[in-house]
Order: sequence, then C-alpha cells, then structure tokens
Amino acid sequence: MNIILFTSSSSKSGGSRQTLYLAQGLSGHGHKVAFFIPEASELPELDPHFPFRYLPGQASAWKKTLIEALPESEAAVLHSFHNPALKILALFDLFRKRRLVTLAHRGVTFRPKNPLPYWSPGIDHYTINSYRGVRILKSLGLRESSISYVPNAIPAERLKAMRSPAEVRASLNIPPGSLLFLCISGDAKYKGVSVLMRAFARAFPGSGPDPASAPRLLVAGLLFDWNPLQKELGMEERIRCLGYSEDVGSLYAAADVFVLPSLTESMPNTLLEALRAGLPCIGTDVGDVSDILQDPKTVPAGLVVKAGNVEKLAAALREMAGDPDLRARCKDAALRRSRLFTPERRLDIVEGLYNKLLQDKGFIR
Repeated sequence: MNIILFTSSSSKSGGSRQTLYLAQGLSGHGHKVAFFIPEASELPELDPHFPFRYLPGQASAWKKTLIEALPESEAAVLHSFHNPALKILALFDLFRKRRLVTLAHRGVTFRPKNPLPYWSPGIDHYTINSYRGVRILKSLGLRESSISYVPNAIPAERLKAMRSPAEVRASLNIPPGSLLFLCISGDAKYKGVSVLMRAFARAFPGSGPDPASAPRLLVAGLLFDWNPLQKELGMEERIRCLGYSEDVGSLYAAADVFVLPSLTESMPNTLLEALRAGLPCIGTDVGDVSDILQDPKTVPAGLVVKAGNVEKLAAALREMAGDPDLRARCKDAALRRSRLFTPERRLDIVEGLYNKLLQDKGFIR
C-alpha cells in the first residue's frame, strides 16, 4: 500500500510516539510509507535512521506538499494525527481527483469545541484510541461506520532496561527492601502529581518501626522543582523526583507498583508500558483507564480511584502496599492485558482498516 502519515505535533509526546511506532511498523511490513513531520520535530531523536519527510514551516503550504507526495496513478491512504493536522485535512477537500482514502486520528477524550471539522467531506474515516473518544464522536452525529477504535501499542524495545534494579535504587538512595511506587508523568496540573504526593504522605505518614523498609515514591519526567511540596509534606527522604529519561525500562524494572494519578487522559502510554512491564497498577477513572485495568471478564490488573481524590488514592496506595497477594494477582493480569496493546495487534487492525476502505471505494480488489 501507498501510505502517507502526517502529524502537526513537534514533541516526543505519547501521541507522537504512537504515530512513529505505526510508521515504523507499516514500513517493516513492506508498505510504501511517507511520514511527514514538522521541521522542528523531536521525533528524529528517537529514531535517527527512519526516513522522515518534513512539512514546510507554514501550515498553509502543507496541502501542496502532501499532494505532491501522492502517487500519480496508484491508490493511496492519507492519515493525519493531532488536531491541527485534522483541521488541515478537513479544510482542504482537494484530494478527490486522486484515488485516495483520508483518515484522521483523535487521541483525546474531551468534546471538541468546534465540531465542524468532524463533519467535513474531506475526511473519510476516524481512528480513535479510546472507547470514550468513540462515544464522543458518535455524540456529534458521526456514523458508527465512519469510526474505528485503534488502541495504542507499546513496542518491546521501549521496556529494554539499561540498568539493573539495584543500580537504579542505589542511584536514588532507595533501600532494597522498601516497596517502590513509580509514577512517570509531567509537571502539568492535569497530570495529578501534587495529588499523588499528598496521597502518598497521607497513606504512609510515619516512618514505622523500620524506616528503611518504609514505602518510597519515585516520580519521573519532572522538570520543575517539587522540593517545596516535599518539604511541606515531610517527605524529602521518601519521595524522589527524577527528570526526563528515555531509560524508562530500568525504572519499571526497579518498581513494585505503578501509579497513574492523572486528572484527564485518553489511553496513557505509561499505563500500557507498566502493564507490559508486569507491574500492578493504580489509576484514576479518566479516559479508558478503567477499561484497561478492570475488564469485568478478567482478573483486574489494578485498582481504580476517583481522579483528584487524595483520600481515595491514599487508601488504594495502602491497600496495594499491604496485600502482597493482590500485587501478585494484578501482576499476572497486567501481563495478560498487555497482549491487547502490542504493535503486532495494532498493525493487524490498521492494515485491515486501510484495505477495507480502499476496497469500499473500489480502488483495490
């Protein structure tokens, strides 16, 4: 297949990584893939060898660049990622002279302020990475047949550890015998880091009879100085903050429990990474977190609490810390659930969707 992917995001965010993973997978399956990214994109840092193509600096020139990339006589798929790219695709319904199928991906769960782009004839189909997102688009009046659920995926390479758990703990002065809660997040308020720190302090306020074995919390991915809150909570020794790191595999391997305290999410990559690492999880009831962790047909892979509720999160932290059997059950369930979020499964879904759309238009048999 001839496939053109383009994203308007310049960061190494979870959504951008997912687009890169897809481009890598489709290329690996032998498709002709052109992946367009903004000039200032950080994605080449993640894969310097991938043959990225670049969008012009002015978004008004993107249409011309994309049209020039389309094959003259063969059918093609054009798939946009992130909201500005979606709007570009919706506004320029000038691809119709070509044998082309157009798709837009949506990776957020809030209702769009302007629904008009979603009613555009310039977009044939929508891919959504969460069931909640699917429901939102259906509420806008979009036909169910024009929407497909395509979950995020985590490649095994993402979990490759560069250091041993002992090395990680020693570098952060975390005793070998203490239970380690891990959160990989960011400084933005909606990530819920302050809620998590307050909940941790409430769950484990004293040092106990053996301070060395008291639970610890590691929050990675932070750029701001969180020391004032750590001091306020009296948790300078028990809460560790770490900056941005690509060596997340080592952090997952060193941890005992993963915590996602976000106030809003869609399908968070870090939660899927934690599942693939076999960690029992605690998450908030945002996006598809409940669906991911607590499928009613299987053993739960973790606990789910109300977002922003310090007391409920503290209770979940205490429950997970005090019940080794619960952690073992969640660990086994996490590994089983992680099979739903592999690149191979997502590629099967996407390739099947592209083929169906091309067939429906009569471009291929």
